[in-house]
Amino acid sequence: MSNKKLKYLLIVNSEPDIADLFAEMLLMDIEKYIINTAYTGKDCLLTLKRDRPDMVLLDLELSDMDGWELVEKIKESKPDIPIVIVTSKIPGVDDFTRLSMVSDYLMKPVTIDCLYMAVRDALEIPALVENCIKTLKGFNEIDRALLEKNIRLLRQSISDRKFFIMMRQLYPERKAKNETGIMRKLEALKIKIDREHSELEDFKKRCLIA
Repeated sequence: MSNKKLKYLLIVNSEPDIADLFAEMLLMDIEKYIINTAYTGKDCLLTLKRDRPDMVLLDLELSDMDGWELVEKIKESKPDIPIVIVTSKIPGVDDFTRLSMVSDYLMKPVTIDCLYMAVRDALEIPALVENCIKTLKGFNEIDRALLEKNIRLLRQSISDRKFFIMMRQLYPERKAKNETGIMRKLEALKIKIDREHSELEDFKKRCLIA
């Protein structure tokens, strides 16, 4: 029998039937989870006071609270908990700065494969980063700081690339040209991704990592 600790997921959705559907989908995954549900933002925050979920799957369209307001409250109380967003709303210009607070942003209808991938990434990438950082304890202070910086840079780069791909799907070049604000944000995000890639490549060369 496996001693692996099951991950605890909190599903937040104002529609109980949809919350149950997501729970059923996740229970079909080969990865096994403990799942709890909350139907309002208030219930979510009360649950977080009692428990510490490993991840929150959050629908932005709640009945009692703005979804992004809830994201901010979650991050204030438990900044390390990854959040995967589910929504029918296409992200606008103002949402670009908010996307850095969440691990993934899924547009409805959500496919089972996308759900599995988003949940696994949200759970595994932070744990991988933390495990890498723990292995750095034997390094000298300068090397450790450099490695920690680049591990976090890699994590941010993965997140930025996922959001860029999603936004490009939602705003193809022809459509984006008609949305000046979106076009500027996409261009800025592309420049940021290129800079992150360049810094990581430079780090690999200096450390002789193949």
